[in-house]
Amino acid sequence: MVLKICEFTEEGIQKFGALIEQERQKVDSRQPSIVDATFLNEVKNLAHDSGLTQPMSPEGEIDETLAFASRFDLGDHLNRNLPADLSGVQYSNVGLWAWISAVYMEQLLEPRKKKDGHNLWSAYRYIPIPYQKFRYYRHLAFVSFWLHRRIGEDAARFFLSQPAYVHSDTVEQMYTQDRDFLASKGMVQAAVEMYLDPVSGRMKRNALGKKTPGSARRLATIIAKQLQMTYDLHSLSKAEVFNLLPDEFSNWRAPEQG
Repeated sequence: MVLKICEFTEEGIQKFGALIEQERQKVDSRQPSIVDATFLNEVKNLAHDSGLTQPMSPEGEIDETLAFASRFDLGDHLNRNLPADLSGVQYSNVGLWAWISAVYMEQLLEPRKKKDGHNLWSAYRYIPIPYQKFRYYRHLAFVSFWLHRRIGEDAARFFLSQPAYVHSDTVEQMYTQDRDFLASKGMVQAAVEMYLDPVSGRMKRNALGKKTPGSARRLATIIAKQLQMTYDLHSLSKAEVFNLLPDEFSNWRAPEQG
């Protein structure tokens, strides 16, 4: 079902937040709440309640029936359909991002292995809160969109290979800290080729290891900074990056096609 993009009113935000908080109070803050179909239906009803929502201006549409294979796909859909005007789609637009979370709530919650419900975590994953250094990038829907909109498809593919409900360590440990890495399109393209499985699109095992030779973390936090001292990272192509990488990265590269 295609929906006109809306924003929650203040009352809508409060009701959505209260619904989440009601469940979160049942468990220790370090544990997920277990929610069922009743909770999901209540969230859906809020998102469709014309008394709690208002149409976004300029207008747009999203498809609430889409099933996203990853956060990359979620972000791609939002990037294609949300207005181009950045002023209306910032993290500070609490009503918009809370409403989008409500629309896709089931996909933003991890299904439990026993199939007895879904795991609900802290509200900041679904409802923006006033800017805090260690919170804004944990909003699942917003960051999925924002990486597409601001740094492009290649970088978004690298950071958003997880399911829609997974908070990415890649985002937390690399996007928020290592701007030298992000400044180089060629380096990001090299990272996509080395660390993402070409079949599944997921991050390869140990790709983020702190002590793993040739890991993505070493590329972003050490190698990028070293290369920046000698080279203009903005101008390096993927092939040039590969030629400059130390031998420890060779095992991550696909065999040359003869």
